Order: sequence, then structure tokens, then C-alpha cells
Amino acid sequence: MSHWRAPFVTIIGRNLLGDHTSFILGLVVPLYRLFPEPQGILVLQTLVLAGGAIPVYMLARKLLHSTAMATALAAVLLFNPILQRGNLDQFHPEAFQVVIIGLAIYAAHERKYRLLIIMAMLSLLVKEDAAVLVAPLGVWVAVRRERRVGIFIVGAALIWSIVANLLIIPALLGGASIYTRRIPFNGALGSLSASFHRPVAVVKYFLSGGRPFYLWQLGAMTAFIALLAPDIVAIGAFVVFENLLSTDLLMHSIIFQYTLPLSTVLVMAVVIAIARQKRRRDQWLLTGEALAATLLTCVVWGAAPFSAATVAPAWVSAAGVRSLNQLERSLPPNAAVSAWLPIVAHVDHRPQVYLWPNPFAQYYWGFQNHSGQPLPAAHDVQYLLLPMKLSSVDFPGVFKKISSDFALVRHAGDFGLFKRVSNT
Repeated sequence: MSHWRAPFVTIIGRNLLGDHTSFILGLVVPLYRLFPEPQGILVLQTLVLAGGAIPVYMLARKLLHSTAMATALAAVLLFNPILQRGNLDQFHPEAFQVVIIGLAIYAAHERKYRLLIIMAMLSLLVKEDAAVLVAPLGVWVAVRRERRVGIFIVGAALIWSIVANLLIIPALLGGASIYTRRIPFNGALGSLSASFHRPVAVVKYFLSGGRPFYLWQLGAMTAFIALLAPDIVAIGAFVVFENLLSTDLLMHSIIFQYTLPLSTVLVMAVVIAIARQKRRRDQWLLTGEALAATLLTCVVWGAAPFSAATVAPAWVSAAGVRSLNQLERSLPPNAAVSAWLPIVAHVDHRPQVYLWPNPFAQYYWGFQNHSGQPLPAAHDVQYLLLPMKLSSVDFPGVFKKISSDFALVRHAGDFGLFKRVSNT
């Protein structure tokens, strides 16, 4: 996109905006043109996640008239394990929701409708399912603030959801979103039918897969104080339901990006809940409880230096990173390449870059196809950037089949750069 090319991702074999309607990424394009490496967008993600503390502080300062309490409540968000864990899970557009939905709730509460509408529209551009967050916010505005503005937001959210899911994604993918397969009981209609005809099975489903613990975590990170503002918590209720409904275990885990938007909703609910307390002593007490809870859960589940939870180690050692960087510099800028997973994002600013073993053996490509059949582009690949010794999970058999077509032209440490010498 930063080079004005169609956003078809050869790494996953899908159109980027068909995989998710994350049109918000258009705002990242200029940055990526200046810094065409993953580090740039990782820094951006850190900034937008931290930016969620701004609306928290602004609303708390306005409602509580205390810099100390506002600062403490901003810290409740920044120490939240959801933000820390999500920030370590690569880059995901959902990170934008942390600051966007925070500003939207602030604008809704303070009747700043122009800012509210802008944030609501930006929120819808993050992902095709953003309506589950924006529509409830519109309902809150319609009931608690300005009816016409709220109805407009709800209508815009529903219309965009239909356009994104039923028009844009099928047009770009040639079929429905691959993520609709995550709905249990054979899809949405099956889940609805099961609710009436198999209620016991539905209850058992929602009690499985760590879902109750996920709910406990969401509440425990702010000492359940958010529940004192149930109308604000309800803004994120459909996101919680979506995550619990999914068959993908990652969606009801605080470690991954799916929970990021809820962090701001819950902390904004805490701010408003505290502000609704009439006695100053109660406000201070609840602020202290919220901060203590987020610090305690940060120790148990977070990724801070003082956290007890184990953070997954780096896939590549520091020496390995230096070796891969050397080989990357030897790779011609526009050459088609198939690369090992940890390095593929660093060499993706080219028309053709594939995640090994693609395109020689189809794996997690297109509609998540794992057929193992070669793709037509297999003859286009000019270079391979791989470990010298492929482990059992790195498809050594695929390399053995094509090894006679490639010659090692440079190696550094445990990694090698291979160049095509024949096209048999």
C-alpha cells in the first residue's frame, strides 16, 4: 500500500482488506513508507496503546477535580495486563481502538458530539466487527445524552457492518470471511437454534475453554469496580460475548489482541463509577482499590519487569538476529523470496514474499489452505532465506525436494541465503 500497489498479501494469500476491513491502516501507510520495517509500526502500536491513558486522565480530571486521582486512574490502564500482553503479540489494528474508543466515551460523556462522531467513524474503520463496540455506544448516547446523535451512530454502525461483511469482504475474497468459521454449532443460525433446542449444550460450551476464568480476569483487573457503572460496561458487552462465543481459544484470552478494546471501556467505567460516589472518601478508597488491583494482576498476569507470569522467549537469539540482518542486506530489493517466519515481516516490502514453505507447498495460504500442493508462483521465487538446519516443524521435506534448484550464496551464523540456479 505504501507503494500504491493492490493490498494483496502474498504471505497469507489474501487481500489485506478482505482478510479484515482495517481501512484504518491507511493512516499507517505514510509511516511505513518512511520506516519500511516492522519496528516502526511496533513503536506506533506502543504509542497508541499508551495513548488510551489520555482520555482516562482527561475524564477523571474533569469529573474528580484531582490530578492525583486522575494520574492513578491513568496508571490503572497502563499497568493493565491486557495492554502489556497485547503489545507483545505482534502488531494488530485493534490497538487503535484503545485510544479511539476511550476518546469516543469521553466525548459522549462530555457532549462533545463532533469529536464523538469522528471517533465513532474511525472506530468502524478498524475492523469489520467494530459495530459491536460502536452501536452500544450509540445506544448509550441516545438514552443518556442526545437521541439524534445516538441514533445516527447506531445506524452508521449497522450499515457499515452490513457493507463490510456482506459486500466488501466477499468481493475481495471471493467468499465469506474465513473468521465466520469460529462460530460454534455450525454457524450463527446453528448457535441460535441450539439456544432453544439444546440449552444444556450451550451452557456447557460457555463454561468450557477457560471462559469463566476469562470473565474473572476482566473484572479482577479493576477490582470489579467497573460494575458500579453498568451502563458503561454494557458498551463492551457484545465484544465480551463475541470473544466468549468464538471457538478460537485465543479470543477469550487476555494475552491476545481481541481483548484490547475492552481495557479502555472497563477503565473508563471505573472512572465514571468513582465519580458517581457522593463522598470524597469513597472516591479515594475506590481509586486506591482499582490501582491496587491492577498492580496485583500486573504482577500475576502482566508482562512488566516485576511480573511473575512467564513471557514467551524470543524466537531468535540476539546473535541470530544479527545474522539474519546481514543476510537481509544481501537480498536484492525486488527479488521474490520465500522466508522463515521470524524474518518474513522484515523482507516484506517487495511484490512477492512468501512464508516458507509457500509457494512450494501450500500452507496457511488463501482460505487457510494446508493442502501442501505447490502454488503457481513456485517458479517465480528467486531466493530462500532459511535456517541452515530446518527443524521438524520447518518442513525439511519441502526443502529436500527443491534443494537441487537452489545454491547457498551466503550464510551467517545458523542461517543461509539460497539463490535459484535452475528451474526444473
